[in-house]
Amino acid sequence: MKHSKVVPLIILKNERFSILQIAKLIINFYQNLVEKNSLFNIINIISEKETIYSVIDIQKSNSIEMLAEEILHRNLEDIRKIDGVDNPNLDYRRGEKGGIHIGLETKIENDTFISLTFSFYPYQNAVGRLVVNELCFDTFEKAKDFLTAANNVFSVKYSAIKITDRLLNKIASEYRAPLGWITYFSFDYDIPIPNDLDGIEIEYICNGKYLILSKEDISVQEEKLELCKQKIISTMKQIENKCPDYSRKE
Repeated sequence: MKHSKVVPLIILKNERFSILQIAKLIINFYQNLVEKNSLFNIINIISEKETIYSVIDIQKSNSIEMLAEEILHRNLEDIRKIDGVDNPNLDYRRGEKGGIHIGLETKIENDTFISLTFSFYPYQNAVGRLVVNELCFDTFEKAKDFLTAANNVFSVKYSAIKITDRLLNKIASEYRAPLGWITYFSFDYDIPIPNDLDGIEIEYICNGKYLILSKEDISVQEEKLELCKQKIISTMKQIENKCPDYSRKE
């Protein structure tokens, strides 16, 4: 399997959910993804401990309950230890002391297509990645569809299809919301992201806007990927000049 050079990151607005509500959100997210790619019909539980359901078909009528039971099983020990609740049910919501976490994998034949982590904590709710197959985001449309599916289901604060590159990541760490190939900001994001950025296409939706650096398939074309890296750096500098709060620099 070839690993993708672009990966997703989705930061959600801080909201508290029950275990059952989290399961419903996740299943709905995969159901949105299935509209573009049938591989997302089957999700595999990532866990070091024994699972209740190792594989879930999201089209089954009880898929939400199955995932909720697995999420509870995955987090039960921590709930008992930190929250002091011995027998929580699927309607249980964690307080300020702990969160809910689950890892899910989608396969293509015998390889990983994409594995994701879903984290719901008091300080931040997020969807991140563990492993991404090169085929997952080998076109602009696939990358955009992934972020669109997230926006259709979650209250997204910021999301991006980021380029994995050590030097770029070092530079990007100097900014509060690093840009990617495609980046989404909600209208109520903490920092006002300018609309007049040179060379950037901005697409507005009901709750926010996408900053699109290129509609070419950069993830499988090295030369275009390198050009996009440079464009990311120059655009983040543009935003910093227009909005100094975007920078983390002292």
